[in-house]
Amino acid sequence: MNQSLKSLLFFTFRVLIYAAVMVLLNLIYTHDAGTVTATGKFGENSWTEILQEGFLFLLGLIFLYNVRLDRVMAPLNRLLALFFFMAFIREFNNQIDFWFYLVLPLLLLFGWLAFRDRKKLVAAAVAFVEMPVTAYFVTGFLVTFVFSRLFGRTSLWTTILEDNYQRWAKNAAEEGIELLGYALFFIAGIEILIHLWKKQNNKELRQ
Repeated sequence: MNQSLKSLLFFTFRVLIYAAVMVLLNLIYTHDAGTVTATGKFGENSWTEILQEGFLFLLGLIFLYNVRLDRVMAPLNRLLALFFFMAFIREFNNQIDFWFYLVLPLLLLFGWLAFRDRKKLVAAAVAFVEMPVTAYFVTGFLVTFVFSRLFGRTSLWTTILEDNYQRWAKNAAEEGIELLGYALFFIAGIEILIHLWKKQNNKELRQ
């Protein structure tokens, strides 16, 4: 089997896995649509929220591992790992009042690493944006931190539902889009990891 066919089959396999992730998202979302938790539908204890937290924690681990795969991008990968770990803790803001004090040490470490590696960060960022798979990461960012925030505006949903406005309907829409965004982030993390792993493998073969 030639290398091109292997690459095509591996890509097809990944697409099937990602499709399975999307099916899982739909099953979780459908389950939460009919389940009222202690914090309401799509509340803090819903499987939608738990899956979001799972994606964030896994992303932190992925980018932490990526530090080992590429020395040039290592400074940026460290910061991305810290960002996702902080976002993971931030998701518990409605369940633990002291979440900020858990984030604070990571925030200070983030600032210290950014200062320490400031001369290396430009080269790391350039290497990051030049990877074709970075487009997946940007898509995840836009869906999660831009579109979901705009789509979840109360003013939008009161306009759509008028007198039938229910807060859980707004939450359902916002949390659903946010879950999709985190899933896209997760796919991006996997694709970046594979890209860096292949790059390291090729480098070792040339040596």
